[in-house]
Amino acid sequence: MEYSITYNDEKKIILITLIGEIDMPTMKTAILEAGKVITEHQCNKIIGDFRETIFSVGTLDILQLYEFWIQTLKSNHISLQDSKRVIFINPDQKNWEKFRFFETISVNRNSRVKIFYNLDLAIEWICK
Repeated sequence: MEYSITYNDEKKIILITLIGEIDMPTMKTAILEAGKVITEHQCNKIIGDFRETIFSVGTLDILQLYEFWIQTLKSNHISLQDSKRVIFINPDQKNWEKFRFFETISVNRNSRVKIFYNLDLAIEWICK
């Protein structure tokens, strides 16, 4: 799996683009790197572009990723309530139900996470 993290100064958002099969070690590294970018730019609006990924990790791994994300926010002194995340996927994304599961557990734990299939709509929501 490969990833890149960019900050859009005009829109004040962070874009994380992921490509390939999602694996736990690389996802954790990407999360840690995202934490640095969040802190550097004082920005907690993140769009994760998963359109070119294969999400083959299991349910327990998804829960661990959520918890690791929350710990990363806390260790960077970033408010969970002020953070917004977009999961940007294709409408026909393989294993879409795993993305939906991540969204559901996040929302149930008071995180602001939402799935989008359209980047313009995602940007509009995250910038509100």
